[in-house]
Amino acid sequence: MTKRIPENTWAMELHRFTSRNAVRVTKLEVDSPDFGAQSQETGYPLRGITYDAHDDRVLITLGEQASAERHLTHTIPQATAIFLLVDVRGRDEALAIRQNNTNTLLRFIDL
Repeated sequence: MTKRIPENTWAMELHRFTSRNAVRVTKLEVDSPDFGAQSQETGYPLRGITYDAHDDRVLITLGEQASAERHLTHTIPQATAIFLLVDVRGRDEALAIRQNNTNTLLRFIDL
């Protein structure tokens, strides 16, 4: 099932998403008309996802909680839509973030 998250609740819903899924192992993919679909990382645990309303950007932080060395931060400026994908059991499968013609997909690979 796919659920579009209303823009006025992005900060709150991304906080809830992080609370439910922190440390789950991820795969981050970006699909853009400029360069096609590309994997940005595979195997990093989720640290957190936030929405910064002041700068109008979504921040995805991945990596080991105890290590500052192995991490990745991905920034999506001026997102236009955020979708939550859940499986039949109601467990989060992925988060899709749209920015004009570019789509960022954060999937969990520990299903």
